[in-house]
Amino acid sequence: MRRLALCFVLATTAACAPAAPPANVPEEMTAINGLRDKVQQAFKAGDATAVGNLYTTDAIWAENHQASITGRDAILKNVTELFSAYNVTLTLTPDETTQMGDFAYDWGRFKFEATAKAEGTPAIPTDEGRYLVLLKKDADGQWRVQRDIGNSSMPMPMPMPAPPIKKDGK
Repeated sequence: MRRLALCFVLATTAACAPAAPPANVPEEMTAINGLRDKVQQAFKAGDATAVGNLYTTDAIWAENHQASITGRDAILKNVTELFSAYNVTLTLTPDETTQMGDFAYDWGRFKFEATAKAEGTPAIPTDEGRYLVLLKKDADGQWRVQRDIGNSSMPMPMPMPAPPIKKDGK
């Protein structure tokens, strides 16, 4: 009798468990791939507002050798400053994209190129490496970047050598 009761409890529990969210739904994958295209287009156009709108309000942008940028407004401020001084091309090449319900991730390779708009503006070296983004389908039905992590494959620039010390202290 106990076994029968245990089987009934287990069967009832399993029947009440939520179903796994749908994965890799073709329409959602199309929208996610479109988001990646929109990011690249907004960078090429220098459209900071468009870039900002592709991130969730609580997004975090974490790149190598820089403090993380938290929140859509901070990301917008950062790219506004970048686009005011540079023309930027960001190339994203996906290697793996998976959608699970209202979340997805996109993992791949990036290349970042920036050209100064004005003479005398310090050059930004071309960067390339790997990226991993966590995407979330927002309340308005749009896919947005919630976490953006870049990992450069380029070597760190060497620090400038210290000036020589003079014997007389000058």
